[in-house]
Amino acid sequence: MSEVQPGDAIGLVVAMEAELFHTLRSHLPVHTEQRDVWQFHHLEVGQHEVIALRSGMGLINAAAATERLISEYRPRIVLNYGCSGAHRREIMPGDLVIGRRVVHHSALQILADGSERYAGYNYDVAGERMDSPELATDAALLAAAEILAARFEPEPWPDQLFWPKSAPRRAPAIHRGVVASADVWTQHIERLELLHARHASLCEDMEAAAVAQICALHSVPFLTVKDISNNEYLQASDIEGFTDFPVEEIGKRAAAFICQLIIDLPA
Repeated sequence: MSEVQPGDAIGLVVAMEAELFHTLRSHLPVHTEQRDVWQFHHLEVGQHEVIALRSGMGLINAAAATERLISEYRPRIVLNYGCSGAHRREIMPGDLVIGRRVVHHSALQILADGSERYAGYNYDVAGERMDSPELATDAALLAAAEILAARFEPEPWPDQLFWPKSAPRRAPAIHRGVVASADVWTQHIERLELLHARHASLCEDMEAAAVAQICALHSVPFLTVKDISNNEYLQASDIEGFTDFPVEEIGKRAAAFICQLIIDLPA
């Protein structure tokens, strides 16, 4: 494969090895580069060169990885996928969320009376102050994702894994809406309700908002797709031992969706 030229490659930022595994298994790296602490996997996905890296969990790691990816390779788009926790009772394990917008839900001011004021995104671009409660993902990528969603059938959630007794088993659904990010795992139902009321959020993760902000700084189109690993409305996760965390399933359906989306994109 020829040397990457600015704007040729597609960037892929994924938090966890268990999530990135699904892409590396189906699209073996052409080669891998170790640059300082970052490992960049160069893949062929359809007619595209994809440069994928594991950022590690959390907003700081995700921002640092995205900045390094863009500065090293200047990808024409950046995609993100991974697992998330549901913000609505009806969103089930294995469901997908196409992120139309992202919010940094821990960007808060705690006022003297204990109430909260959401501050949103506040950052500078070339000396100009940018203030926004949320960041929209790229319209063209969203349109391509919608076309794919009309025919995409996510792999069923395994029978042996948790499913609420109150709900009949069904095939994974594809939702569209807001992905909320923070270095926070929210289990408290009232807090989940507050976040949904404030942001119309469908799920939460720990990376997408940071990846989106770095992409916005560099005017790089961005899209995130999440799959649901847990729904605290239905069962509280064991966040100390992770004994019930579906490690083999996290990111699997979102990875399949993102890889097919890349294949569908024009060369």
